[in-house]
Amino acid sequence: MKNESLFTGVEHIGIKALDIEKALQFYIEILGFKFLYRIKPGDVELAFLELGGTVVELVEVVDGQRFEDGVVNHLALRVSDIFKAVKRLKEFEVELISAEPMTLGEGRYNFFFRGPSREKLELYQE
Repeated sequence: MKNESLFTGVEHIGIKALDIEKALQFYIEILGFKFLYRIKPGDVELAFLELGGTVVELVEVVDGQRFEDGVVNHLALRVSDIFKAVKRLKEFEVELISAEPMTLGEGRYNFFFRGPSREKLELYQE
């Protein structure tokens, strides 16, 4: 199986936000990011911003879960078929964080796993 058919680009970069409202104000008003949307698929609110074609996802910090995975929380990779990509990760015995791809609504899915230095990575399919 060829890599290039599954992994199509960097989807976004996730950054932890201790105060999501302050973070939104900073990225939008000071750095000039464009607000895209906010979602709350579970306990944590996520806000997506864009600047020059790069998307940043602000990840709300709740219940003292500050920086277990670092301030830059994860790198998200866009995939054409998340189920095939997860199968590929399993074939290479990659450390998985998620059990299965999670639906984010509107046909979107994500899946978390670890890189060789235990960095947190995400697959994202729209």
